[in-house]
Formats: sequence, structure tokens, C-alpha cells
Amino acid sequence: MKLGAINHIALTVSALERSEAFYNALLGFLGYEQGEKTEQLILWASSNSVITISPANPRSPNKNHDRYSPGLHHLAFSADCREEVDRLYQYLSEHGVEILDPPTEYDYLPGYYAVYFLDPDGIKLELAHIPNWPPE
Repeated sequence: MKLGAINHIALTVSALERSEAFYNALLGFLGYEQGEKTEQLILWASSNSVITISPANPRSPNKNHDRYSPGLHHLAFSADCREEVDRLYQYLSEHGVEILDPPTEYDYLPGYYAVYFLDPDGIKLELAHIPNWPPE
């Protein structure tokens, strides 16, 4: 592990069962395995990081995720090649996941190639391939 690397991301979801199905498929594609599962937490781990989901407080006045309010704007995962981005896009399209932007090359860094999509609660997710990243 490198100093400053992300250890884990914890997401709050409105429907734990629905989000578990979504994240099982997505995170399984990305090489994560489901670990701990309780009524209050589901955890997936890979050699890179850990992702957890927990149920939202039903009394919370915030019922919809707004990526333009303070907090998480989006969560991006890394792909080893452009073909992985394309394969995930195909899978997401076949399963009715809302695609925000199909696979496209962006000017953020040379060769940056990504797909953007939403989870069941409207959290923006991304799979990105950046050739030769991180630099040697």
C-alpha cells in the first residue's frame, strides 16, 4: 500500500438489496469479492481497495443523491485497457443501467478513455483507462 492511496469508500444507499445486486455485478466485473455482509453493511474487497454500502437513515430529509451538492461528485474505477471500458459499457447497456456518457476519449490526460453511468441511487460512477498511468 502506498501512502495516500484510497483505503476504502463507503456509500449510503436507499435500498440495500437492490444496490447489493447492482454492486455485486459491477464490482465482480472489476475483480472485487464480497466479504462481510450484515443488515447494516455489505463489503467488497479487491487487491486495490474496499467498497462498502450501508442503508440510508429512513428519517433523513435527503432522499436523492445530488452530485452538485457538497459531498461525493462521482467515483471512478481504473481499467487496464480500453476494451474493459467497452465490455463494461456493453454489460451496462444490456442490463438497463443509465449511461450518462458512452465510452469516449477525454482531454484530461493523454489517452484518457472512460464511460460514465449511474448506480440505482443516482451516484455517478466511471470506469476509466489511462495508458501509461501512473507514470514510472
